[in-house]
Amino acid sequence: MTLKISCIKLIREDIRHRGWAAALSCIALFLLMPVYALLYMSTFSDITPGSLNYQYLTDFFPGLLNGGSIQILAVGIAVLAILFALTGFGYIHSREKLDLYHSLPITRSRWFISGYLSGLLLFLVPYLICSGLTLAAGVSRGILSPELALRCAEAVVGGILAYLVIYSGCLLAVMLTGRTVIGLLASFVIIVLPFIMLTLFSALQSAFFRSYYTAGIPLAQKLADYLSPLGIFSELITQSSAGHLTFSLLTSAVVMAALLTAISLFLYRIYPSEAAGRAIAFPVIAPVLKVIICIPASVFAGLMLRTLMGITDNNLICLISLLASVVVCAFIEFIYTADLRLLLRNWRSTLVSVAGVLAILCIFRFDLTGYDTYLPAEDRLEGISFYPESFSGYFSYPDIDPPSEANLGYYVPDEEIGLVYALARSGIANLENGITADDFYNGQEIPEDSLPVIFRYRLSSGRTVLRQYAVERKKISETLTQLMEDNEYRKELFPVFHIDRDTVSAIELSDVYGQWEVLQLDKDQIDALLDAYEKDVMKISPDTLINETPIGELSVDFPSSEGVGAPDVIDPRSTYSSAGYTMSVPMLYLYPEYENTLQFLEEYGHPLHTEIDPADVASLSLSLSRETLEEGTYADLLSSLSSSAERTDYEDVSDITVTSEEDISLVLESIHGYYSKILDLGYNYTNYLDIQYRDGNFYGYSF
Repeated sequence: MTLKISCIKLIREDIRHRGWAAALSCIALFLLMPVYALLYMSTFSDITPGSLNYQYLTDFFPGLLNGGSIQILAVGIAVLAILFALTGFGYIHSREKLDLYHSLPITRSRWFISGYLSGLLLFLVPYLICSGLTLAAGVSRGILSPELALRCAEAVVGGILAYLVIYSGCLLAVMLTGRTVIGLLASFVIIVLPFIMLTLFSALQSAFFRSYYTAGIPLAQKLADYLSPLGIFSELITQSSAGHLTFSLLTSAVVMAALLTAISLFLYRIYPSEAAGRAIAFPVIAPVLKVIICIPASVFAGLMLRTLMGITDNNLICLISLLASVVVCAFIEFIYTADLRLLLRNWRSTLVSVAGVLAILCIFRFDLTGYDTYLPAEDRLEGISFYPESFSGYFSYPDIDPPSEANLGYYVPDEEIGLVYALARSGIANLENGITADDFYNGQEIPEDSLPVIFRYRLSSGRTVLRQYAVERKKISETLTQLMEDNEYRKELFPVFHIDRDTVSAIELSDVYGQWEVLQLDKDQIDALLDAYEKDVMKISPDTLINETPIGELSVDFPSSEGVGAPDVIDPRSTYSSAGYTMSVPMLYLYPEYENTLQFLEEYGHPLHTEIDPADVASLSLSLSRETLEEGTYADLLSSLSSSAERTDYEDVSDITVTSEEDISLVLESIHGYYSKILDLGYNYTNYLDIQYRDGNFYGYSF
């Protein structure tokens, strides 16, 4: 006969037997929430509305309720979830206890519900109490406004859901195993493994595909954040503490917790008594679990060792992953049997696991999908853009929407799609010949006549595909020359046409002296200067932009404002000061052909210097690399210097310091100030010049 004992009585009894767990939860949460909050806020001497301290604390405070601002609290929430799941149903791992519980006239569903709710209440009650105390601490410091209280409530909801997701995942681990220690290992597998599986795809693409490029967060990462317990837990903590908890994440968390709980309930209802003490409660799924765990874990191990050891040879990555698959299979078999002599008993599942790892590695190692050589058919192509790496050192854009346009290049006119399409085809040809964009970033020899270029294809299906190739500089130059003949494309390409004139606060000028000067201009004069600059940009020939070196630079400044150009949260106790903070758009370069701009600067008392007067320089320090010295590029200069020049030779560089006006003049005639050309990679320069002016200013640049 089944007794209808209420769940409340069962919950009360379970909590009574786990009084230590309740005490642990109370103490841990009390120390990590209200106590920590009080101690942290006590370090601020002045918290008045409108002050930097007040702004900082209102941004920081919600994270004190769920671990968004203190990571140890987030870890504590996860640890409590694992602990309460393992201890709440740990009795099913003991045959005596399991037989005793299930011999009582109470349905298994009621046992499960009572155990589930007691584990939830052991966390929920102390958490809500400590959240209230933390809010009271905020009130005592005068920072809790109605708006902040709503954000704090959102953070609390995020913390509860985060606990629930981990708790439900651990319950499933308990139901799948027959020993508590194995249940603990299974908990980590259920929580972490889906995240690894979902992120492996983009990691393998990055490791093996030489044309791989991604902008922003890869799709696989986004899926991992919403379809895995670990990803959901992390996103819940982050979004809720920042006040940006999305409905999609809430739905994912609720569905994930409900799904894991439903599966756990189903398994508990069919849990066999003889499963207690075994590694896996249901032996029929043991080989399946072995394969599911082994394949992603082995590949992940290979990629991790690649990162830690700095391995670039993909063959070694494959070898490590295959060895890891054998080791992981042996380890899992030992967990199953606890007998070294039986490691090969289930050799079929081991063979399937190794074969699965081998198949994945072959697909990526030999590019069986044709990823690197992919080029969409022209009839499927709606748009194409390209962005040479050198653009990042030549163009600086203001905040634009969408931001990807600034980092991926603007779509070219429809009639020029074929031109850029041919450029991409040449990049694929280079890749097939072993010249890749990776050569520019992994320390290998860089081809002097090539640049890494990002290509973006917009397909008729609406999908956007990104690739990166190494392309000959000459072909890029020819393509860019033709594209800049189109006025609309030129306007999109140059940042000056993206500037909101109404928000400009000042314009600064720099020339060969390397010193920034704020131009004393009113609003009308600023507009006139930018008009002149726009006219010059539209009139100058593409050949000049590509092949000539700029002689100066303008920088457009915008006034400081909350959230613009500054970090989201700035600790006011640090050395940072936000006073006068501005956002700038530099690298508006000047050329001798910019007649309108140069004439304007001359008329308003800001002439551009094209040469440095040696009389203005106190000393020069020239650092030449060993390679430059061996080439003899500056041999005549060095031999012409007077005896007053001081030279110090090191293993890789030689430092030459000159102080006489004659020597300074010789150096300045031989070495000129560096400004990037539109197709220059500035970080390739290995020599350095330091200029110390007599007025105390300093300027240094590489060349």
